[in-house]
Amino acid sequence: MNSPVRPEQLRGAITDVLESAATWPELPGLCRRLGLDAAPNQTDWNGGGKAKYVRALLEDHGLAELVDLARKVVEQVGSERLEKELAQLGPRGASGEFRNLIFAGTGPKPEMVLDDSVGNYLEITSNAEHWLFYDRPLTSQGLTWRNMLGWWPTTSAFAGIADEVDVSDPAALGHTLYKRLFASLPATSPPAQKLFITYCSRYGRPDGLDQPALIPEVHLHYDPYTRRERGGRGPLNRERMDFLLLLPNRVRIVIEVDGKHHYARQQASPAGQEAWTAAPDLYSVMVAEDRALRLKGYEVYRFGGYELMQPEAEDVLSTFFDRLLADSDVSPPPSTD
Repeated sequence: MNSPVRPEQLRGAITDVLESAATWPELPGLCRRLGLDAAPNQTDWNGGGKAKYVRALLEDHGLAELVDLARKVVEQVGSERLEKELAQLGPRGASGEFRNLIFAGTGPKPEMVLDDSVGNYLEITSNAEHWLFYDRPLTSQGLTWRNMLGWWPTTSAFAGIADEVDVSDPAALGHTLYKRLFASLPATSPPAQKLFITYCSRYGRPDGLDQPALIPEVHLHYDPYTRRERGGRGPLNRERMDFLLLLPNRVRIVIEVDGKHHYARQQASPAGQEAWTAAPDLYSVMVAEDRALRLKGYEVYRFGGYELMQPEAEDVLSTFFDRLLADSDVSPPPSTD
């Protein structure tokens, strides 16, 4: 995270806010609500004061943990100072622990059950052969191509081609993974295909294995029923996202490619020509979902399908990804010279 904010600076700001937000009797309870292990009362601190009490609770927190805590403080207590500190951090880290990814579907929707409802562990019980399921812990670097290549040969999807691939050759292994991911992209969306091709050609080479992996067609929410089974729209407006990047410091980037169906409806035309009418309700649903994602800590970036089919699209995408990853403390791609 390329940020002028240092951990000590953020630790001091949180301490000041909590010190002024609660009296001594109230402070332990406030700290517990924020997820801090608070001592039962101030007598354990020998009159050291509220600031000393709070700083002791924060001393082992790194920047990512402090950022999460600062957001909770802003939500529960409010602080313009902390809001300004957070605004300097660039892409924000998402709250909540990573559990799994279900992505790159090439067939019917997966059927799933909660194998452990306490731990929220999922098991795909049907149609698993059409989907990829990543459930390894994330590293400090997020989810990189190196992580993906270590996981890919262990999947059932790879088993059918294992005899044809030299797993010791990153290029050959990566090519099979690329083909499987690309196969999940809608054939009706050349713009999405172009985005994926452009990213992988720049950041998915064998000499760039520590670059973030671009994950297509990710199940963001999951409704066990189809819309047809529900008789129309279900409770979740957006079940899938087009692309996801999991970057260092728990930064989660959603990238959407918008065709006309995102903001307009096709109308019958007497001349048999394609005609579309603007649909404010579709647009409102889309931006409401974006707001909900941002409140959960995701960054959302949208590209118009028309934009990605222009001659300069590859340059636009390369510039965008270079700046995005630089702002997220990701090393630049290896030189192609």
